Amino acid sequence: MSDAHEVATELRVRYAETDAQGIVYYANYFVWFEVARVNYLKALGLNYAELERSGLGFVIAEASCRYHAPAHFDEAIIVKTWVEEVKNRSFSLGYQVVNQDSGQALATGKTVQVFVDASGRPIPIPAQIRDSLTRHKRA
Repeated sequence: MSDAHEVATELRVRYAETDAQGIVYYANYFVWFEVARVNYLKALGLNYAELERSGLGFVIAEASCRYHAPAHFDEAIIVKTWVEEVKNRSFSLGYQVVNQDSGQALATGKTVQVFVDASGRPIPIPAQIRDSLTRHKRA
């Protein structure tokens, strides 16, 4: 298990992610957040596929993104991810998308995940997972 309070996911903007003006279409930032979320949880030792096989999971209850500057085709970007808050049944992750070459902030965002059982009903976060999320919360 990692001791990282923040994990950086490196991506490259694909042509299909851009619009007619050559700028990344806004909804693609949420796809990047998902890729970064899975990477972050793996860094904490939480394999989402294994979690689902055990009959647990989480759903996204809230997602937001604030755009600061455009990203363009073939640019290298980094999505930084961290734990913002841990509650009984939910936790929130923060994200920052930056241009890898310039360091310019392109967007910031947040998702709130609610733990659910196999039937989709909210449940308390399992103690071991809550402890890990809490321990890695950004100060």
